[in-house]
Amino acid sequence: MVRLFCALSPIVWEHANANRAFSIYILFRKNTAFLGAVFAGAFAFEVAYDNGMDKVWDKINKGRQWKDIRHKYVEAEE
Repeated sequence: MVRLFCALSPIVWEHANANRAFSIYILFRKNTAFLGAVFAGAFAFEVAYDNGMDKVWDKINKGRQWKDIRHKYVEAEE
Protein backbone atom coordinates (compact mmCIF):
# COMPACT_ATOMS: atom_id res chain seq x y z
CA MET A 1 0.00 0.00 0.00
CA VAL A 2 1.39 3.37 -1.00
CA ARG A 3 0.82 6.23 1.43
CA LEU A 4 0.69 9.73 0.09
CA PHE A 5 2.64 12.40 1.93
CA CYS A 6 0.50 14.22 4.42
CA ALA A 7 1.50 17.24 6.50
CA LEU A 8 -0.70 15.96 9.31
CA SER A 9 0.76 13.82 12.03
CA PRO A 10 0.07 10.07 11.81
CA ILE A 11 -2.29 10.27 14.78
CA VAL A 12 -4.42 12.97 13.15
CA TRP A 13 -4.26 11.08 9.85
CA GLU A 14 -5.53 7.88 11.48
CA HIS A 15 -8.26 9.84 13.30
CA ALA A 16 -9.41 11.32 9.97
CA ASN A 17 -9.48 7.84 8.45
CA ALA A 18 -11.51 6.53 11.39
CA ASN A 19 -14.04 9.35 11.05
CA ARG A 20 -14.34 8.74 7.32
CA ALA A 21 -14.76 5.00 7.85
CA PHE A 22 -17.44 5.62 10.47
CA SER A 23 -19.38 7.99 8.21
CA ILE A 24 -19.13 5.54 5.32
CA TYR A 25 -20.36 2.78 7.65
CA ILE A 26 -23.34 4.93 8.73
CA LEU A 27 -24.12 5.81 5.12
CA PHE A 28 -23.87 2.29 3.70
CA ARG A 29 -25.10 0.29 6.68
CA LYS A 30 -28.61 0.02 5.26
CA ASN A 31 -29.64 -0.28 1.65
CA THR A 32 -32.27 2.44 2.05
CA ALA A 33 -29.68 4.90 3.37
CA PHE A 34 -27.38 4.04 0.47
CA LEU A 35 -30.15 4.53 -2.08
CA GLY A 36 -31.18 7.79 -0.45
CA ALA A 37 -27.59 9.03 -0.62
CA VAL A 38 -27.31 8.03 -4.27
CA PHE A 39 -30.57 9.75 -5.22
CA ALA A 40 -29.74 12.88 -3.21
CA GLY A 41 -26.29 13.04 -4.77
CA ALA A 42 -27.69 12.56 -8.27
CA PHE A 43 -30.28 15.28 -7.70
CA ALA A 44 -27.69 17.72 -6.35
CA PHE A 45 -25.36 16.96 -9.26
CA GLU A 46 -28.19 17.46 -11.76
CA VAL A 47 -29.15 20.84 -10.31
CA ALA A 48 -25.54 22.05 -10.16
CA TYR A 49 -24.72 20.80 -13.66
CA ASP A 50 -27.91 22.28 -15.14
CA ASN A 51 -27.28 25.70 -13.58
CA GLY A 52 -23.65 25.65 -14.69
CA MET A 53 -24.49 24.72 -18.27
CA ASP A 54 -27.22 27.41 -18.40
CA LYS A 55 -24.63 30.01 -17.38
CA VAL A 56 -22.19 28.76 -20.02
CA TRP A 57 -24.93 28.81 -22.68
CA ASP A 58 -26.02 32.33 -21.69
CA LYS A 59 -22.43 33.58 -21.81
CA ILE A 60 -21.77 32.07 -25.24
CA ASN A 61 -25.06 33.35 -26.71
CA LYS A 62 -25.20 36.75 -25.00
CA GLY A 63 -27.09 39.28 -27.12
CA ARG A 64 -28.75 36.63 -29.30
CA GLN A 65 -31.41 35.36 -26.93
CA TRP A 66 -34.95 36.62 -26.54
CA LYS A 67 -34.30 37.84 -23.02
CA ASP A 68 -31.51 40.06 -24.39
CA ILE A 69 -33.41 41.57 -27.36
CA ARG A 70 -36.96 41.59 -25.99
CA HIS A 71 -36.89 45.32 -25.23
CA LYS A 72 -36.45 46.08 -28.98
CA TYR A 73 -39.65 44.31 -30.02
CA VAL A 74 -42.08 44.50 -27.12
CA GLU A 75 -43.91 47.73 -26.49
CA ALA A 76 -43.86 49.03 -22.95
CA GLU A 77 -47.01 48.39 -20.96
CA GLU A 78 -48.88 51.53 -20.02
